[in-house]
Amino acid sequence: MFFQQKDRHEQMARLDPRDTNADGVVSPQEAAAYIQDYLQNASPQERDELLRGYMTQMSPDQRQQMGDAIVQSSANPVQSVRADDPNDLADAFTRTAQAPAQDGRSPLEAAFGQGGMLGNPMVKAGLVGLAAMIGSKMLRR
Repeated sequence: MFFQQKDRHEQMARLDPRDTNADGVVSPQEAAAYIQDYLQNASPQERDELLRGYMTQMSPDQRQQMGDAIVQSSANPVQSVRADDPNDLADAFTRTAQAPAQDGRSPLEAAFGQGGMLGNPMVKAGLVGLAAMIGSKMLRR
């Protein structure tokens, strides 16, 4: 089902990861839900390739902020992340997305939801940028 959602992929592909002013086009929470959906439906090889590629291109500060957001969420099963290692960060991101939902939200959505790390512009831009990258990949299929 996820792979047939052309409108949703087009919307995510048009995102500008530098847009941190919450203009209402796609909220970070929607981006987190989209990313979670992708991570649960993509093949392990495709998922790993995309996440590792994205995490590698992030700056060390962005990776650190993303790792902190994952670990600080009480809904998250991941207790530690080596943010200096893009592979470990990608693995933590995947494990968070695949954990069971609590209170109707996945641990990934909880980590990046209201009151979470989204007050940090780098985390918000990284999350929305990842959604845009996934959307672009889905449209190239």
